[in-house]
Amino acid sequence: MKEPKIIRRISLKTKFASASMILAIFLCVIIVLISYFSYRDEMFKRYDENISSLVHTAAALVPADKVNQYYETQQTDADYDRLIEQFQIIQEQNHLEYLYAYVPTADGFKVFGQGTKPGTEGHFMLGDFLGTDYYPQADIDAANNLFTNPDAPKTIISNDSEFGYLISAFEVMQDEQGNPLLIVGADMSMKDINSTLNAYIILVSSIALLIFVLFITIYLLFLNKSIINPLQVIVDNATDFVNINLDENLGEIVALNIEVKTGDEIEILAEAFNKMTSDISRYIKELTSVTSERERIETELRIATLIQEGMLPRNFEYPDRHEFTLYASMRAAKDVGGDFYDFFFVDDDHFCITIGDVSGKGVPAALFMAMTKATVKDLVLRRLPVDEVMTEANINLCNNNEQGMFVTLLIAIINVKTGVFQWCDAGHDPAIIWKKDGTVEMLTGKKGFVCAGMETAKYKMNESQIEKGDIIYLYTDGIPEANNTKNEFYGLERLKTLVASKDEHDIKSLCADILADVDEFADTEPQFDDITMLGFKLEE
Repeated sequence: MKEPKIIRRISLKTKFASASMILAIFLCVIIVLISYFSYRDEMFKRYDENISSLVHTAAALVPADKVNQYYETQQTDADYDRLIEQFQIIQEQNHLEYLYAYVPTADGFKVFGQGTKPGTEGHFMLGDFLGTDYYPQADIDAANNLFTNPDAPKTIISNDSEFGYLISAFEVMQDEQGNPLLIVGADMSMKDINSTLNAYIILVSSIALLIFVLFITIYLLFLNKSIINPLQVIVDNATDFVNINLDENLGEIVALNIEVKTGDEIEILAEAFNKMTSDISRYIKELTSVTSERERIETELRIATLIQEGMLPRNFEYPDRHEFTLYASMRAAKDVGGDFYDFFFVDDDHFCITIGDVSGKGVPAALFMAMTKATVKDLVLRRLPVDEVMTEANINLCNNNEQGMFVTLLIAIINVKTGVFQWCDAGHDPAIIWKKDGTVEMLTGKKGFVCAGMETAKYKMNESQIEKGDIIYLYTDGIPEANNTKNEFYGLERLKTLVASKDEHDIKSLCADILADVDEFADTEPQFDDITMLGFKLEE
């Protein structure tokens, strides 16, 4: 057998704490990243403004009208010396790595002047040529592009060159005709920016973490007090309530009183749970009482069913009489019904058959049926004519009939020697005569009003005859009025057609086939009325 899957439950407190911590970490990372990039961009902007200003200042010091002269003669004067001195001052005081002026060519740079002092690494003189052995070809190409393209970037940040992490700014000097003369540039180290940014990140992260730890702590305390703990109280009470063994501890099922004072939906939930447990406790007590009462009623109904079945004759055999055979059945729509049948000898030659259908169903109909059956049999055995039997029965049943119940009734007294029978009909369905030759006829005659419907009702006697081999078939309206899912009725025509289609002239098989055909016709539609039938065959 497969073992049941173990479900690992995680407490609500753990879920809230985990979610809160994840959210806090996520927000801290977002804040740190936003702060980092904002601060870094601001620092780059300041570096850019600072070095651009220094380059502009240095470029303003260059005597543009003497640039070509200096290159051509390779001779300097006091103005050139003063320019170099000022370059050195600007480079030193502003902590520039390099401050220089040059003319770019396809192969390298022709030095005009720089702020690096003589004897220092990187010091070059007027007219020196610096090619790819000193500068990468990419830097030479960029300088040429700047020299000829005024829209080229004037500021560059590089972190992968042999000169280190630098920010460089350039300005192109032009002559009076707008032609480029030379480029003034400066390089400023940005090696301190990483340490500054790292320190800033640590500071911001520490502050953000402290704020969020404080916030999460307060938030979780609030959750515990206002949500988690009250919910836990409800969960504990609910668990205790549902774990009560209802079969052994019915007396312990009492309404719980959960005291949760949060002033919000949780308090409403607790009150709803209190009411629910109160209702469940009351319902269980009521259900116990109702179940006990229902079991008592069902027991009484079972007994009533057995009593009713015992009231209807079940022995259809008369071993010492060979003049006739008979068979009857009754299937109630409820536990007990209002239909009945009866048969008995009046004297040696006369045999009485009767069938009835009481209005309504259930116990009241069954009681009225019992009274009707007993009344009719008593009157018949007094040897009264059948019309007088019906009249007296009607009067007796009308007395004390405050519920207004009535019964359709057909009584027939048959001479088993001759086949002549006298009969009386009180609003019942017409009997069917199934002749020996297979033809089917409806028993016709004078009909009277239903019994117990009107005390002054009068009834007429009819007289008919059957031949040897003929069958009298009596039934109640549960057969013709049976309906199906299409709301169609079974009807008398279908009943007559079924009887006429039978080959074997046998009462028991006839009753069984009719009942099966009614069930097939009704399909899934429940039985609406009692179904009762009785057949009498005059044997040859």
